[in-house]
Amino acid sequence: MERIELPTARLLLRPFRTSDVDDALAYRNDAEFARFLPHIPQPFTRGDAEAFVARNMAGSWEDSVTFAVVLDATVIGTVNLEIGSGTRAAMLGYAIGRSWWNRGIATEAAVAVMAWGIPAFALRRIWASTDARNVPSQRVLEKLGMLREGVRAADHPGRDNVMVDEVVYGLTCP
Repeated sequence: MERIELPTARLLLRPFRTSDVDDALAYRNDAEFARFLPHIPQPFTRGDAEAFVARNMAGSWEDSVTFAVVLDATVIGTVNLEIGSGTRAAMLGYAIGRSWWNRGIATEAAVAVMAWGIPAFALRRIWASTDARNVPSQRVLEKLGMLREGVRAADHPGRDNVMVDEVVYGLTCP
């Protein structure tokens, strides 16, 4: 799959570049941003940012597509699709820096990636999950037209090592 750029009304969704390290460090080194994302180390160091950008630059877009979300020439987050092998289904993910919350950016970015990804991968289903305590993320998924499918109780350990309930949403693609 060829790497592409997707413009929206306010954003540019594009592949990561080596010059994105400082921006990644700035938005990801925030305990509140990472509160529901235990896979993101806190503090998030320069080495973490370099590894994050390198990993996203090196990844194959055949089964894992990650876009840098750019607003006003600054990388402020990510939106991604993890394509299930042979399933024609994909998991949607997004993470937007706290300074840009409550502006509809996650929804705008996800709409663009879904509009591109559904035909590009001939998807029949898109799904996502979020920490049950993360109500704003659940609102984003609902704005995307996804339906709440259920809760996976004590699905994984959270940042505080307490088991976290995960809410699952899904959408059948047209």
